Amino acid sequence: MNNKIDKSVKNNLSNKSISQNLLNELISPTIDLSVDYSELFIDDFIENEALKEIPIVKSVLGLIKGGIGINQFWFAKKLMTFIREFNKGQMEDSKVDAFSEKIKEEPKFGKKIAEKLMVIIDRNIDIIQTKVVSNLFSAYVNGLITYAQFNDIVITHDNLNPKAYDALFELEKINFEINSTNHDSIGRRDFEMEAFVTNSGFAIEPSDWFSGFALTEDGKNLFEFGIKPLKN
Repeated sequence: MNNKIDKSVKNNLSNKSISQNLLNELISPTIDLSVDYSELFIDDFIENEALKEIPIVKSVLGLIKGGIGINQFWFAKKLMTFIREFNKGQMEDSKVDAFSEKIKEEPKFGKKIAEKLMVIIDRNIDIIQTKVVSNLFSAYVNGLITYAQFNDIVITHDNLNPKAYDALFELEKINFEINSTNHDSIGRRDFEMEAFVTNSGFAIEPSDWFSGFALTEDGKNLFEFGIKPLKN
């Protein structure tokens, strides 16, 4: 991995808090964006000294006293995946600049953002969930959803099995709704996938007398801004 960042800058970054390093990497990434960190194994982080010297990774590992556990390498991998996905997305420069100014002017808000991201990312069991969260955060920074919407969606997303992602692409074809009018024409229903989505909180049964399915607005935003970009 090539690391062209000046050594003095690198040392300065590594001395900052993990939340500040995360925000810095989102705005001005120093990691190698050509590397797909989601494809790396935990062994790569353990054995590769260069990876462990990356400021955001060093911050994570530096939190541990008396030994470093597997979970910390896994967390570092997810953080780097989040940063890469954010920076390779279709970000508008003016929106990123506005976000950068906001967290400079309101440092408490910046810390709140970083803390929320780290808590959510830490809870991700599958790396694809981290990619979805990154896509949603990109949508927030781009002004496509509000911070309140982002917050609500990622909290509910924590309960959604990633197995249901592909089913949402099929449901998009029928406008995310199954009702008494269209149910005969849609073919065989995948009740397991519908249950995954409904139980997570992203869908409801819109009728008291018919076992239908309708995606909530949060569910539609999750798909449009979080899941759909995975196919790009």
